[in-house]
Amino acid sequence: MYKKGDKVIILDYNDKPLVPQVVGEIEDVYGPDRVRLIMPDGAGCLEFTNRFKKIDEKTYAKYHDAILQREKKLPIDLQLDIRKFASKHPRRRKDEIIKQFDLDKRYVSIINAYMGREMMYGKENINERFLFEYKEALYGIVETRTFFHELDDSIAIPELP
Repeated sequence: MYKKGDKVIILDYNDKPLVPQVVGEIEDVYGPDRVRLIMPDGAGCLEFTNRFKKIDEKTYAKYHDAILQREKKLPIDLQLDIRKFASKHPRRRKDEIIKQFDLDKRYVSIINAYMGREMMYGKENINERFLFEYKEALYGIVETRTFFHELDDSIAIPELP
């Protein structure tokens, strides 16, 4: 149903657009019910497909500009060129580096999704399953960033809250 590059608007639990409106672009499709969105601040967000609907480019641009005006910083994805990074570290297998990078992207998506839901609905309204995924992602991102920190000192290791 959804494909890479689709522009979407996030819906609340009444299937109405959130106020203020939040838009994103689909980066990856993980299955019929889950996708990874790229949010206007460049962060990734893992989301269920029943929580947004497709919009046109004009509407996306309007809401995107409004978001950039009010958005605060969230944890961001590592911005690495995997091929160059892997060539600098020949002792590490390329597939190991790619696996850690993909895990890091997934953890950042979950953390950003949790933070967004916490801001929208409050901590008390987040279901147990998603809270478990969030806590798992917090520990996971420490592991992946530790892995990358060993290869490049400029990559910081986040502290657990």
